[in-house]
Amino acid sequence: MIDILNELTNELNNLKWSKINGKKRTVLNIAEGGQKEPDRYSFTTGLIRDWLPCAHNNYTRSLRLSSSSKLKKHQMLMCLASMYIKEYYPDFKYTSIQFSNCMLTPRHVDKHNVGESVIVAFGDYSSGGGLIIYDEDGHEHVHDIFHKPLVFNACQQYHRTQDFVGTRYSITWFSMKGFD
Repeated sequence: MIDILNELTNELNNLKWSKINGKKRTVLNIAEGGQKEPDRYSFTTGLIRDWLPCAHNNYTRSLRLSSSSKLKKHQMLMCLASMYIKEYYPDFKYTSIQFSNCMLTPRHVDKHNVGESVIVAFGDYSSGGGLIIYDEDGHEHVHDIFHKPLVFNACQQYHRTQDFVGTRYSITWFSMKGFD
């Protein structure tokens, strides 16, 4: 499995991340006197939720294949990610895979997902980088996900990224609501 993660790391290191292929978030670190932190990127392959405007300012939600799924440069990433999850959890069902680069997520639940998700982190980072999951009393539980996939219910459990230093990649496999 380390071999697949090494291949994924190489692919992601060589990937030209851009706004077109995903979401870019530039963050200023207030604690460090306004110094610019590394750009944060993510993109999702597989099914995504498409919000379409309709009459009376309402929106309909439909599922569609993400444009990132169709890009040639993402084909090897999707293949490697699929091989990786199949080795650890051969029966795990998912509709989507999110690839993230240096994402530092705040406390949240994934309200458009259903069922369990699997996440793993890798790359060249230190000082944390785990997944913090909150219990029903609001207490934090840090899970080391560096080269260790974790199954958790992202649509019911509040979670966030633990601070880290360096380049941290993560992959999350999940299913979208409405695809049962």
